[in-house]
This record gives sequence, C-alpha cells and structure tokens, in this order.
Amino acid sequence: MKIFQNFYLNTKYQLIILIILAFCLNVNTLSNEYAVDDNPMMAENSLVAKGVKGIPEILSTELFYGFKQNVNNLSEARYRPFSLVVFALEHQFFGANPIISHLTNILFFIFLIAALYKLLQTQLFQKQNQYLAFFSCLLFVAHPIHTEVIANVKSRDELITFLLITLSLISFIKYTETKSLIRLGIASTSFFLALLTRESAVTFIGIAPLILYFFYNQKFNKSLQFSIPLVAVFLAYMSLRISIIGIKNSMATEDILNFPFLYATATEAFATKIFILLKYLGLLIFPHPLSLDYGYNQIPYIKLFSLTSFISFIVLISLLVYAIWTLKRKNLISFCILYFMITISLVSNFVVDIGTPLSERLLFQPSFAFCIVLALFFLKAQKKRRVLANTILFIILILFSIKTYSRNAEWKNNETIYLADIITAPNSVRTNQYVTILYLSKAIADTNAQLKKEYFKKAIYYGERSLKIYPNNSGACQSMVTLYLTIADAEKNDQLKNEYFKKAIYYGERNLKINPNNSVAYMDLGSAYYGLSDYFKAADLLVQGYKLMPNDPIAEKWLNILSMVLYKQGFLLSLKGNTLQSIKCYKKSIELNNKNVEAWYKLGGSYFLLNETQNAIAAWQEVKLLDPSHKLNMSEF
Repeated sequence: MKIFQNFYLNTKYQLIILIILAFCLNVNTLSNEYAVDDNPMMAENSLVAKGVKGIPEILSTELFYGFKQNVNNLSEARYRPFSLVVFALEHQFFGANPIISHLTNILFFIFLIAALYKLLQTQLFQKQNQYLAFFSCLLFVAHPIHTEVIANVKSRDELITFLLITLSLISFIKYTETKSLIRLGIASTSFFLALLTRESAVTFIGIAPLILYFFYNQKFNKSLQFSIPLVAVFLAYMSLRISIIGIKNSMATEDILNFPFLYATATEAFATKIFILLKYLGLLIFPHPLSLDYGYNQIPYIKLFSLTSFISFIVLISLLVYAIWTLKRKNLISFCILYFMITISLVSNFVVDIGTPLSERLLFQPSFAFCIVLALFFLKAQKKRRVLANTILFIILILFSIKTYSRNAEWKNNETIYLADIITAPNSVRTNQYVTILYLSKAIADTNAQLKKEYFKKAIYYGERSLKIYPNNSGACQSMVTLYLTIADAEKNDQLKNEYFKKAIYYGERNLKINPNNSVAYMDLGSAYYGLSDYFKAADLLVQGYKLMPNDPIAEKWLNILSMVLYKQGFLLSLKGNTLQSIKCYKKSIELNNKNVEAWYKLGGSYFLLNETQNAIAAWQEVKLLDPSHKLNMSEF
C-alpha cells in the first residue's frame, strides 16, 4: 500500500498517467478523415499547400484568403495567421495527410496537459492539496466537451492558443519573481503568438493579474500593474492586424446563420445570451448530447421575463456575487468562477457578435476552471466519505472517457458527424443544410438507381426541413436548386424532367428574392430555364450572373455554350424562312459572346434578306474585324 502511495504521489508518474490517458482517449481520431471545416484550413487551402513558401502570404492576408482567394469577400474577416503557419509547416513535410494532422492535434493536447500540470503543481497549487493538480488535469483530459477541439483539425487553433497562454503564464510568473527581462520577453512573445492564433487570447490580460492576486499575495492594484506589458503586446497586435486587414465588421453580412440574434429583440437577445451562459455550464456538468452546431433555431430565443431567463439570471448572478464576496479570502472557487467568466466573456456575444450563439470548442479554456472545482469537491468529499468519493470520481471518469472516445469516432468524416448531429440538433438550420448536401453528394456518386433515388428523397426532405425552420435561407435554396437540376439531368422521362426543372426555377427565384446579388443563383436559375429550352430567359439570367462575377470561368463557359445554342436555333429558324426570329436569336447569341463570328455572319445574311443593307454591312464588318480570312458567300442567303 505504501509503495502504491509513493508511486501515486510521484509527480513524474502522475504526469505519465495524464499523458497516456490523453493519448489513449484520442487515439481513435488517427483513423479519422478531414471533416467539416478542416479542408478550408488544410487540404483545400492554396497558401497552406505552398508550405514554407506560403508563409509570407499567410502573414499578410485574412484567415480564409487561401481558401476563398478573394480579398474583397471577407464577411468573416479574421487575422489568425499562426495556426495556418503551423498547418503550412505540416504540409511542407507531410502533405495533406489526415493521420499526421490528427496525430499533431493529439501531441499538442499532450503538450498542453504537461504545461498545465506543471503550472498547477509547481506554481499555483503549492499550498493546496497535493493531488489537486493531478485530478484537475485528469478531469480536463477526460472531459468530452474537448472532443471538437481535438478531433476537428481546424480547431487546433484552440489547442495552440491555450498552450501558448499557459507557457506565457509560466514565464510571466517567473518574471514577477525574478524581474528577468528574458522571462518577460518569453511571456510577451508567447502571448503575441497566442493573439496571432486566436483573438480570444486577449482575456489573458485579465487572467494574469487575477492569478497574481490569488496565488502570489499581490495586492489587487499592484497585480493590475503587471498587465501593462500585456496591454502593450495587445496594442502591437492590433496595430499589425489593422495594417493587414483593416477594421472590418466580421458580421457585415446580415444572415441568421452568421448573425444568430438577427431576428431577436434587444431583450430577447439579452435573455438568450444569459441562457446560453447557463447552457455552457450545463454542458460542463452533463456533456450530452453534443453537437457541432447550436445555431438558429436549435436554441430558440428566450423571453426576458420567462422562467428560463429568470433561472439563468439568478444562477449566474449568484455565482458572480459569491465570487466577489469571497474574493478577499482568496477562495479557490471564487478564482475559478472569475476565470470562467473572464475566459468566456469574449465569446459570449455580449462583447462582440461572434457568429454563433454557442460552440463547444469555445469552452476549451473556460472548462479548465470547472475541472478544478470538480477536483476540489472530490478531494473535500474524500476526507469524509473516501470510498463513496472515489466511486463517484471513478464513475465520472469512466462516463467521460466513454463519451470522449465515442464522440471522437463520430468526427470520423462529414457523413458520420452530420448524421449523428442531425439527431442531436434536429432544429439547426445549418445541420439540416449539411445533411442535404451530404445526401445530394451521395446521390450523385452512387451508381445504384434505387439507392440514388433514396438519397435524392432524403436530400429533398432535409432541404425542405431546413427551409421550414428558416424560410430566408439562401444557402438552402441554392442546395435545392442544385438538387433538382441534378435530378432533372438524371431523369429520362421528359415530363418528369420538366417538372424538376420547374422546381429548380421555384427555388432559384426564391433564392434571388432573398439575395438579389447572388451571381451563382442567377447562373443556376439560367441553367433551369435552359433545361426547359427557354433560351432567351436563360440568356438574360446568365448575363446578369456574369455581370456580378465577370472573372468566373464557369460563367464564361456557360455564356459561350448558350451563345452557340442560340446561334444554331437562329440558323434553323432561317432555314424555315422565319428571318425575324432568326435575327432575334443571332443578336442574343452575340450578346452572350460578341466574338461569335458565325453569329455575326448569319446576322448580316438575315438583314440582307430583309433588304436592310446597312445593318447587313455593319454585321459583316464585324466579321472581318474578328476574322479577316472569313469569306462572304452571297449564295448562302
């Protein structure tokens, strides 16, 4: 028993246990593919794909520039280059390899656990129970709320940010003790890199003095003075950020999917944000079910004077009052409450609208406070009811571990995560839209006629459900247009084919009412009219789409195709003696492609037949300009 106790007390063995558990609980992510938004960060990011050569451009552009390739389309303008630099370095040596990417995430998590354990064990909890650091980290390792951060490669920025902040804090504490400028430099550099990874690292400015006050007997005013160098680092970061991407409103596009409180009144928005803070606490206590999206309308708006709002407000205010009331006594629970409130503040939607009402990955740093409180309660209970306390902790760890492992498996690929979360988040517009696209992709890829039909039916079901939840969803309308165009192309029955094209037109026109400047909507709607052989209507829509997106090669290709179709139709009409209609077709053909030599040539011939000599000569002059070698054969007319 004594040997076991000595083993258990040895900090090296404790750290080994934490590392082994961190690896074992997440090892199944190594078989996962890239999922959800991993591709924009890694596999489909042109700057990351350049490896080391892409780093200068990464440092000088917005987060999604390498994916969007459009500096003027920054509806979510964010300057977070450091995580992309890490991705670029990974790509340089290993390419877009999901196994390496997931292994790297696990290793970052292990490094973070080691840093957190060192921080607690050697610097913060020296006067606390000797097991508190170990059990706090143990619960943090096992907690299922972290699965999105570890299993989703894109969320590596959360891992890197927390690791850098922890390293910064370790050096910052050493600086306060030794006044070593080297330590201050390391702390400042780590904090600066954390800011370059995620803006939420700014809350460290509030955390550092809080830690000095609670654990190093610094007076509150003096502890605040130590934030001055951190503020200076933040100002330097903001100067760099503004010089690179300017001052942009990340929520400039008023879309409910990116602006979750768009349709809420001021009081509803306030009450809902309060409720979401309570829901965050609820997910820490009972992390089930979990979902990749909690957006509209998975969390309905809360009325200000509702019971839910009242309970949420009372619970949060009670926690805050308790933290302030016990602040002078340096109560550890008080510290944890304030730590949670500070780290969650920037992503609570009270400071800035972050584009989502709630996200599990945003709990990554705040959850550490909960794990400390839970470990503290366990150790206190252990003094009175040792067996009962150990049993409860064992059950919690087992349940947490099972949930973590199973949730990691659900992140295997887009299909597994979407189909799992459509059950847990059935009212999420975005999740329904994801599943619509998923089944559409499966229908296109599958060669089995019966399965293809079933996939189309499921795609239609979830697409319509998405629009039922949110009728003004441009993305869902776009998906439905694509869906019906695809079904129409595969259909052999002409009557059914036309019905599907009409369905595509219905959703396409609905989409344009929602977003009149959507170039893709014009192009798709033009395609639907093309399917119905209404070439003039199709041409007008395609031209409108091309005007909105003149550099799009697909749009240009479509214009050229339709130009030839209208030219051929004009030629057939001329053979039937319908000269006026043929002129109309030729002119529309030229409108789509003014370099269509044959259309100009035939247009001149049609004018010649009507004795409109000047118009005929003008058209034939265009022919000579475009193709000097083209011969005029009057006998053709």
